[in-house]
Amino acid sequence: MGKIRYILIFLLVGFVDLFAANRYNIKSGIVEYEIIGNTEGGAKGDTISGTSKLYFKDFGNLELTDERIIQTIMGEKEEERTISKIVNEKLLTVDFNDEVIYSQKLVLDEENPIQNIKTYEAFIQMGAKNLGTEEILGYKCEVWQLGEDKIWVYNTVPLKQVSQSLGIVQIQQAKFAVFNIDIKDDKFKLPSFPVKPIEEIIGDGEGEFPNISPEQEKMMGEMMKAPKK
Repeated sequence: MGKIRYILIFLLVGFVDLFAANRYNIKSGIVEYEIIGNTEGGAKGDTISGTSKLYFKDFGNLELTDERIIQTIMGEKEEERTISKIVNEKLLTVDFNDEVIYSQKLVLDEENPIQNIKTYEAFIQMGAKNLGTEEILGYKCEVWQLGEDKIWVYNTVPLKQVSQSLGIVQIQQAKFAVFNIDIKDDKFKLPSFPVKPIEEIIGDGEGEFPNISPEQEKMMGEMMKAPKK
């Protein structure tokens, strides 16, 4: 699932560039999340569990997310770890299976609001509905609904998200959060894997996606040929 997941992540993002804007209204922070989920219509016992850690400073112009997921399907467990790092307008994603780091220009992710700049104006522009406020860990959060997804944000930092995608319902909620603190540089260190531009991985057209079905290959080829917004 690893390689397919990485390809889909990069193909499903929107095409609106992130210009020189702060990602958060807070200078720095550490947030630790618990992740739980299940597969709709799946067998009894199909579950998703895991953790995620968010480190950021310079208002999010330097950010690292370290996510560990355990997915159980029909009694079989699959573990996956993903590290993503943002440095200004560059996104670096670590693939531990192939021991490579994918590099691409940072863009707004229209399929995953947790990756976007989460100001009140941005949510309104995306067509999100404000559901009021709710406290998480003592922080007063704005609650927004965008499609089937809901997100709780404190000063633009997500503290909870409920998302539905590809038949999977997933809840990610902060269990620890602290802001405006000094964070050591080693928290943003990546493994010493080679860095490759994502264009080298997804290729220029059909027939270049490894280990996926012809239907998936055709779908991704069509998505790549679609005009940019």
